[in-house]
Amino acid sequence: MTGGQIIVDHLIREGVTHVFGIPGHGDTALMDAFVDRKEEINLLPAMHEQNASHMADGFYRSSGKVAAVVTSIGPGATNTLTGIATAFADSLPQLVITGGVHTYMMGRGVLQELDRPHSDNFPRMAEPVVKRWFNPSHVEQIPNMMEQAFNAMLEGRMGPVLLNVPQDIQAETGNVVINDGKKRRTAARTYGDPTYIAEAVQLLIAADRPVILAGGGVITAEATEILREIAEFLGAPVTTSFMGKGSFPEDHELFACACGDLGSIPGNAMTRTADVLLAIGCRFSDRITSSYQPGITFDIPKTKLIQVDLDGFEIGKNYPVEVGIVGDAKAVLSAILDALKTIAKPRDYKNSAQFKELLARKVEWEEFLRPLRTANVQPMTASQVLVEARKVLPRDAIVVTDSSNPQNQVFNEFPVYGPRQHITPGGMSGIGFALPAAIGAKLGKPEAPVCAVFGDGAFLQTGTELATAAMLGTAVIFLVINNGGWGAIRNLQLNMFGEDREIITQFKTPDGEPWMADAAGVAKSLGCQAERVTDPAEIGPAIQRALASGKPYLIDAICAIERPYSNMHVTGWWDITVPAYLGDLRAQYVKGRGF
Repeated sequence: MTGGQIIVDHLIREGVTHVFGIPGHGDTALMDAFVDRKEEINLLPAMHEQNASHMADGFYRSSGKVAAVVTSIGPGATNTLTGIATAFADSLPQLVITGGVHTYMMGRGVLQELDRPHSDNFPRMAEPVVKRWFNPSHVEQIPNMMEQAFNAMLEGRMGPVLLNVPQDIQAETGNVVINDGKKRRTAARTYGDPTYIAEAVQLLIAADRPVILAGGGVITAEATEILREIAEFLGAPVTTSFMGKGSFPEDHELFACACGDLGSIPGNAMTRTADVLLAIGCRFSDRITSSYQPGITFDIPKTKLIQVDLDGFEIGKNYPVEVGIVGDAKAVLSAILDALKTIAKPRDYKNSAQFKELLARKVEWEEFLRPLRTANVQPMTASQVLVEARKVLPRDAIVVTDSSNPQNQVFNEFPVYGPRQHITPGGMSGIGFALPAAIGAKLGKPEAPVCAVFGDGAFLQTGTELATAAMLGTAVIFLVINNGGWGAIRNLQLNMFGEDREIITQFKTPDGEPWMADAAGVAKSLGCQAERVTDPAEIGPAIQRALASGKPYLIDAICAIERPYSNMHVTGWWDITVPAYLGDLRAQYVKGRGF
């Protein structure tokens, strides 16, 4: 078998069904190996290598199945880095296979080789954002490297792996033994120390105001049902991180909504006043902790923290713990639930002061949101778009978001009801993620409606991937919040730095007139169906037309960029540095926003 054939054969044996890539001179022999296996594995095109990685990312997040990326040498490889970093930050497996310099040409500076300070140096560029990288020098090494690659991707805290394959190794043949890769790794879960689990259970039983914070680890471990049972047993309100959204049904009476700087009133109120906090699979990033300021979102160590994480490095990284448990979320939560049922009885939480406060805070939160949802303005508000979209999208719809306002507003204002129904770039929070990731998400779960929600800035970054959606016939709804600029950053500049301090955040022509992308026109030119919508009452019918079409469909929703209609719902605090020469503008803003 050739090196390329070994790689393709191993992908098939591992159950990989989708590979996203771009052909180039550096991966030609590898691409050829797919030709005779087309009935067994799908090699799908992308228009940009970053987007190929985002597609594989979205595929995994919707389906729970690993997808691979195949790209060429040089820029074909380096273009993947943002996508790889996104998967790495969010602890998601992805196999990236890049073309490399011929082994006998290394160090000569051949076309697209990075040869300073080391020959064929791309793997060292990728090293900070992969769990492991491989660079075979002989065909016979590839079977073992493929086995180790899947082991590295899937063991412990998951993440992407790079296989950089020299062009001659892709084409050369060797006599090799192909093993069952699944016998080269364990599927066992890490169950956590029983002593610490027992301590955690005692704390939870004794708590008057227990609260649960669910992160992405709950979804990865498929622990959402056990989480719900524990919450109901304890009567504990549940809030989530960005990655944890969907781990708890958001129409459940114990759902406390989001917490953090752009979180919700009930979310921050519940976490701030908890006496015991059970956090599972959550990194405690600055966004959901209000930049670690005591008493805004969390009040740790006054609140006793029970932290469960698969990665021991995360335990106590940002907050001191009362009990730290290293283990798989499902295994640990199962043990906690069993112990609770053995030594305690479910609480009558509906009569508790905490639950009554939660209900009151939710009413307060709805009133807080109301002005942007009911504003009689043109252009319409993004909040109105989300409200109308949620009314018509099916309950099992998957929503994929980008960075900035669409990400934050969906986090707060667009309820989802189950795991893998919310896909967002959590740690890297990259603009341009949503469109390609939504294509991958639809391919990963074709039976579910998929709606990508992103801004016009994001559309201008990766919108050409609509060509892929058109070629594949991927029936995704692309909902563009089009406000003619970088709305979130514009507001940040104006709110934090002053009314005359905005720069390059609003799209303008040379004469200073506002400029707005014709996203619908671009989509049509690339072979997708599309329409422009300016009235919130037309959002629902437009989405219904998109669903009925069975084709890729873009809705260009024209929204306000002017404040207050584009402001975020600030309920916490985020550490944005303001120069001293601007005086106390930040303090005035903080006081005015009430956080």
